[in-house]
Amino acid sequence: MQPFDKVQPIVLLVDKTDPAAHRDAVAAAAVASVRAYTATEDSDAWENWLYGRFTKTVRRANPSTFGKLAAEAPSGAVTVGRAQALAFEPVTYEQMPKNLAKLQVSGTQLPDEAPAPWPGNAPVIVLNADLDMSTGKASAQAAHALLSWYLQLDPSGRQAWQQAGEPAGVRFTAGELFAESAARPGAGPLIVDAGMTEIAPDTATAFVESASFSPAAGSPV
Repeated sequence: MQPFDKVQPIVLLVDKTDPAAHRDAVAAAAVASVRAYTATEDSDAWENWLYGRFTKTVRRANPSTFGKLAAEAPSGAVTVGRAQALAFEPVTYEQMPKNLAKLQVSGTQLPDEAPAPWPGNAPVIVLNADLDMSTGKASAQAAHALLSWYLQLDPSGRQAWQQAGEPAGVRFTAGELFAESAARPGAGPLIVDAGMTEIAPDTATAFVESASFSPAAGSPV
């Protein structure tokens, strides 16, 4: 990545005494990414970034720091189960505020406990279980997928999803089933990673199970 490239900062709450579930954190990060966009989509910060690599950086904060950042984040704090996340407009690494830049990026891993149930009409973000992604990496890929899905909705679909409370579920699927599911009609855009961290370049990582917002079966498994 060049220094002048933009990146969207996403922050996960990591409470060492009461850690949230891995999949809830991934879902919260994805929704926060979209909410930051919808809150500030007229800003010049999104110009060109939306048509590039959708680069995101997922960082972690303790409860005290998270609370201070939430007051500044256009997404506000997004809550899924016990997980919380927030997101900002894209910035270059050079322009990133110090209170974000100093947060830790690597090594964010939350326990793989049962996630909170999601509504039946929620879009389900499907991630490639073969990649053994950390919570931080999976959150970035899920955010790519959900924002790509949202941008393909027509205005009425976007409004319906927002009025439903911006629900999202997360499922990890392994092997051939992941590839088969991604190729089904109605699957959202397939996210292919650039390979900057954790996984090899040109690896398929995530997609949204439905390309439109409509009632469908969806629950944790």
